[in-house]
Amino acid sequence: MSLVAWNCRGLGSPSTIPDLKYLVRHFNPNLLFLSETLAHRNKIEELRFLLGYDCCLPVDRIGRGGGLALFWRNSLNCQLVDFSNNHITVELNEISLGTWRLTGYYGYPNGGRRTAAWNFLRHLSDQFTGPWFIFGDFNDILDAHEKRGRTTRAPWLINGFRQAVLDSGLSDVLVEGYPFTWFKSLGTSRAVEERLDRALANNLWFNLFPNAIVETLVAPASDHYPIHVTVAPIPRHYVSKRNFRYENAWHLEPGFTDLVTNSWQEHSPHNIIPKLFSCAEDMSVWQKSDCHKLRIDIDDCRKQLQEARIGSSGEDQVCMFELRKRMQRLLSQNDAYWRQRAKTHWYRDGDRNTKFFHALATARRKVNRITSLDDEVGNKITNEQGMQNVARQYFVDIFQQQHSDFSSVINVSRMLNSRMLSSPCTPISARDLMGISRVSSSIFGIYVAMIFSRNVVGG
Repeated sequence: MSLVAWNCRGLGSPSTIPDLKYLVRHFNPNLLFLSETLAHRNKIEELRFLLGYDCCLPVDRIGRGGGLALFWRNSLNCQLVDFSNNHITVELNEISLGTWRLTGYYGYPNGGRRTAAWNFLRHLSDQFTGPWFIFGDFNDILDAHEKRGRTTRAPWLINGFRQAVLDSGLSDVLVEGYPFTWFKSLGTSRAVEERLDRALANNLWFNLFPNAIVETLVAPASDHYPIHVTVAPIPRHYVSKRNFRYENAWHLEPGFTDLVTNSWQEHSPHNIIPKLFSCAEDMSVWQKSDCHKLRIDIDDCRKQLQEARIGSSGEDQVCMFELRKRMQRLLSQNDAYWRQRAKTHWYRDGDRNTKFFHALATARRKVNRITSLDDEVGNKITNEQGMQNVARQYFVDIFQQQHSDFSSVINVSRMLNSRMLSSPCTPISARDLMGISRVSSSIFGIYVAMIFSRNVVGG
């Protein structure tokens, strides 16, 4: 499970939305909490659709400040508990772990309300005796080392917040990487950095998720860095090779048509299957070297930002300021690319709905994800190993009980004349298409039967 909290300092900034799109696309958080949205309910609902979340809870701004928003996916099984201008609490029900609560928190920004903020934290802890996790912008620090630059924070402020955290039975979730989450006057001698954003939890929550970690991300649109919480970082022992997938967006790349034409003509003109495999391999190599360079530039810039903010000298801060400007420009370009990617296909069909374009760009990824399988007695299986066993047993039962007749299948290569083999761009007639569709299911069935009979049933 992945969680992100960010004080975005207003959704009206033209660079904030590209930042959010990149965070969601790159880290794929199951739940996203935003503070200081400076927006009303209708704006938050539009953002929910834009980011691809199933549910959201907006808390309207007060005057010209404040505003909260919590976004989550249906897979989390969240239920709202309560909310205020400074927090949103939901309850999560998990079959294997039970019920626990999550709170997105925004501490009072005014220095004169520190005591009220600490008492409010104690009040929240008294509402629930089970596993509890809270994250967000606390506007406080727990130790003098959590501030760098200029004057130090008054000891009574540090001690007051620390005592409130202890009284609430909370402790820090482990932080990996860069510790500071807020900055001011970068690139000058007056530069200040503090760890105002954090994630806390009680002992019951740590018993459920002992390996949870927090990472400080980068985002050029705000003076706060987002924090990314990985609740259960479990190493994957097996990663399958990704199958080739053709992207319509490749037509936007210069030289792609020439690549396909040359690759198709270079290989044997007598057999369609080797030609397809060879052409797909050439496109995969091209994709890694020449396509989506913008994504690589964004990742490189993000890593450079993470390295640059470690330095404390004025020269390093100037470099970081330039990197933030470059990151903002790259994210704007990336946003334009994804919008163009969706529009390229649907302009041809006459659909000009902007919201539909954004949904289209990520719909295929959601549909292709398998989250559960039903076994032979109707039980829903959700864990990875269990789903592998159900899928394996399904095909074992099919091919142990039935024997396919290979002789009745038409040789697909006979259906393709020399004109179709000579060029991949040759139009396919309706008659050819109907013939191919009739044999496609049979070919797939035989192929799967051969694989399972050799690797599963026979061995």
